[in-house]
Order: sequence, then structure tokens, then C-alpha cells
Amino acid sequence: MPWLRFLIFCLVTLLLAGCSTPLIPPANAPSITRQQQPDADLLCRLQGEWNMLQQAKLTPQQRAATQAAYNADLLLLVRRLRHDGAPGVDVCYMQTCDRKGNAIAFEDVIPAADVPLDSLEERYTEPGLGVPMVGIIPRVGSNHQFAVGSRGAVCMLTAVLRFTRAGKPELMHIPRYQENTIRVGRYKYQLAADWSAALEMYWNLTRIKKDRWLGLLRPQEVRSTTGLFSIQPYNPDRIPVILTHGLASTACTFDNLVNRLVSDPVIRENYQFWYFNYPTGLAWTISAREYRQAIENLRREVDPERKNRNWDKLVVVGHSMGGLITHYSQCEEPWNLLRSSPIPLKLLQSEYRDKPFENAEFESLRKDYFFRPVKAGLVVYMATPHRGAPLAQYYLVTALTKLVTLPKTLLEEAYNIATLQEDTMLLNPQEAYLWFTSIHQLDPDSYSIRGLQGLKVRNAQTHSIIGDRGCSDCPRCSDGVVPYWSSHISWGTQTIVPAGHSVQDSMDTAADMRKLLTDYARKHPVIKTSARQKQRVPSRCTGLQNHPDSAGKK
Repeated sequence: MPWLRFLIFCLVTLLLAGCSTPLIPPANAPSITRQQQPDADLLCRLQGEWNMLQQAKLTPQQRAATQAAYNADLLLLVRRLRHDGAPGVDVCYMQTCDRKGNAIAFEDVIPAADVPLDSLEERYTEPGLGVPMVGIIPRVGSNHQFAVGSRGAVCMLTAVLRFTRAGKPELMHIPRYQENTIRVGRYKYQLAADWSAALEMYWNLTRIKKDRWLGLLRPQEVRSTTGLFSIQPYNPDRIPVILTHGLASTACTFDNLVNRLVSDPVIRENYQFWYFNYPTGLAWTISAREYRQAIENLRREVDPERKNRNWDKLVVVGHSMGGLITHYSQCEEPWNLLRSSPIPLKLLQSEYRDKPFENAEFESLRKDYFFRPVKAGLVVYMATPHRGAPLAQYYLVTALTKLVTLPKTLLEEAYNIATLQEDTMLLNPQEAYLWFTSIHQLDPDSYSIRGLQGLKVRNAQTHSIIGDRGCSDCPRCSDGVVPYWSSHISWGTQTIVPAGHSVQDSMDTAADMRKLLTDYARKHPVIKTSARQKQRVPSRCTGLQNHPDSAGKK
């Protein structure tokens, strides 16, 4: 029906159009001008407040009031520095270092208060001394090799201006994930924090935010953003949590969930979140191959000797089709998925599990079905269609499949596989095309869904979060896309939340995940594999012209 195809095309065009927003908030002029309060007077006020914070005789009310005044004046100062460099401000800029003592170069340092929330629904802050900031680490030269689809990494900072008996005032940007407190004289103060600003800033910087439908309909155009990445550089003293999104989505679908989780200090102290991003137009068996390879590449890069025991506690989370990728990658005998397929039984023989094929097409196919499972300690499924999604059988959805343009390399591979003459013909060309599309592989009658049933899954703690759109009559309930009979599994625990298919956005899901991860960390404590190194600062000023807050960067 031509009119239906035209309607789908118009709908997708509107969804792809989107809207453009500034990647980085502009450095606007502060509301209080230098005519109203000169820089010298501002520095004098800050020094008086700093000295006051060191006094022993302050009441709690006086100490809180002094801290609030200091933070307000410091916010004004850093805004002036970012706007025009404040050439009249005589301040020494201290270098920011990572745990290993390596200096971190920032492209820009933005007050968290100047980062408006767009995708995030809540802002989580923590009171304390200093001004929360967001540092942008450029991808080139940042040593952050897993910032897929982004201009770079981000760092949650807290700015503190300290005054010593000799020398200039020293402006420090302290990495908030490394330090929680700071000493002022004999007193230890909690550092202020804004846990949401860095997350919001990262999703503004990444290119994948707009690739939701492009990844479904034009997978080839977003293959460069396929991979595993974290918002911050790898931390060996945390348990990795790998989040995998579903159909017609990108990794930023977990933005609100992660924002709610990192507001919990127990979560921050024990976990680091990683995202697997992939084009969802491809069959999930193909994406699962890239998922496993990405995890292996990351482990090989950050833990080449495989001595970090925190990897043994790995947590994997999959939403919707991402749950199928996660489920399949946990199977111990994945080749049995082929029992419901037209592939010759010779591929099921054990001799091919570790033996590469000389034929390139067969070898590519072999890697999809012969692999070692990902060893995770905790597996979480969210609205996962383990038995398929009946929605994939609807005419409107099957018509959408015809709009998917597969990469040229996969089209050639599909044709070659369809015409291979080794004992028998695998598929006809049309069947081979559907073989590589994700929507077809979500059909309850597809070979992949039927073959997934009964596959042996490695032993791991497993939990399912299932959405109920409001019927409250489980097991006859549904999240609107995946019915309960498909998302329910017989092993592990489960929680039913009052939500639609996007269960990851539910506050109930965040609460359930917080409890799950907290209990898991208590039973499997994180191992501190690297010595916690204090921030090292140079003995001399870096110079205003070299600081990211200087004019000319904007």
C-alpha cells in the first residue's frame, strides 16, 4: 500500500529531524558587574570568608552562613573567569590530576549551575564547600579511548579558592569522584557536588543522542558509534556495569536511570557505568557478537593480565532487545540456537566451536553462534522479549522492515550465504536479507527466538524488571509492547513495576536497581586494586592564558 509507506516515511522524517541545541552552555556575563563589585573587592571578601571558615569559635549557624557566602562569591568569580578571563584577577591556577598523578587538560570548565537540564528529569546535588563544575576533557589526547560518539569525556569537579600565607590565591578544580572532603585549617568540609550536570553535559556532547531512528533504518551510517564507552575514564576500583539499550534507541535511554543511581553514595563508591551502543536495525545476533567483542577489547585494554577481580563481579543490564543480546551472550551452548534454522547441521558439530572456517562468509556466521559466554556475576533484564514480541508480526511493523537499509557489506554477505553450495543451500536471497534485520528476529516464530528457548544459561544471579501498563492482572499483563509471558523467565527473581515498555525511566525501576546493586555490593565487596593517590599540584602557576576559563576559548 503506497500511502502507508509514504505515511511511515513522513513519520520517520519528522522523528529524524529533531531540534538542535547548543552543545556547551555559553559563557554569559555575570549579573553582578565589575562596576558594582570590583574583582579586588571580590577576592578580599573571599579571603575573609576563607579565614573565617578556619576559626574554631564559629557556631554551626555561623559556619553554614560563611560557607554559603563563600560559595556565592566563588561562583561569581568563576563565571567572570569563564566569560572573559578576568585579566585583573591575580590567581594561581592549580593543575588537576587523576589518580595516577597525570595532569588533566580541560577544553572548558563550566559551572554546574549554568548547565540546564534537558534530558534529565531531576537534578541531584550535595551541599558542601565549593562550586560544582563540569570539566570537558577533549577526546584527542585525553587517554579516554572509549568515548564512543562523543567530543570527549567529562569530569565532575568542585572549584575551591584557597588562600595561603605566602603566594597568590590558588584556584583548584578537584575531581569529585576522587575526593569527598577538603581541609580548611583544622576543619574538614564536605565538598559540594552536582551529580547530574556532568551527565547532562555528556549527553549534550555525544552524537548518539540523535541516532535513535537512524540506527534502526540506516545502520551503516551509525556503525562508527558502535562500541562500549563510559562517561568518565576507566576506574579499576569499581565494579563495571554494562547497560545495553533496545530497538530504535541509543545508550542515552539510560540517562535518567543512571542519574538516579549515582545520586546514591554506595552506588558511586562501588560501580562504574558503561554503555554499549549499536545500530538497532541489525539482527541482535550480530550486535551480540560486537557486544562480546567490545567487552573483550575493553578488558584486554584496561586489564591485560586479567588480575582485576572486580571483573568477576561484572553486572550486565539489558533493556528490550538489549536484553536478548545480554541473554544470548550468557549462553553456554549458543550454537544450539541454530537448531531451528535452515543452516546445515554440520555447523552444529563440536569441531567448529574453536576451528575457523576458510570460507569468509561461514567464518563470519560461525562467530555469531560459537563463542564463550560473558562471565557476569549479576544479570538484569528489563522488559526483555525472551519469547519474542507479537508486535513484530503486525503489518505496520513488517512494513517498517522494508525501509531498513542494511550495510553494503552485510548485503553482500547475505547474498553469498544464500548461494553457498556446501552440501545444501542455506537460504534464498529474500530469507537471507531478513536474517540480518532486527525486527524479523523479534518475531516469536523466528528461528532465533525459537532457538533461544531452552538454551543453557551460565549460573549467575539474575533479576527481571517487568512493566505492567496498568492492568494489574499478571500473568496476563503487558508493558504495551512485550507481554508478561515473554518477559518472564523461570530462573532468578523479578519485580513488576507500573510502567510501559520504557521501564528504565520509571522511578520504581531506579529504586529496585538501587536496592539490587546495594545488596550485591554488600555481598561482593569491591576490591581496591590501585593505591588511592592524592591530587598532585605543581609548585608554580600555570598562567591565565593557558587555563580553559580564559577568553578566546569560546
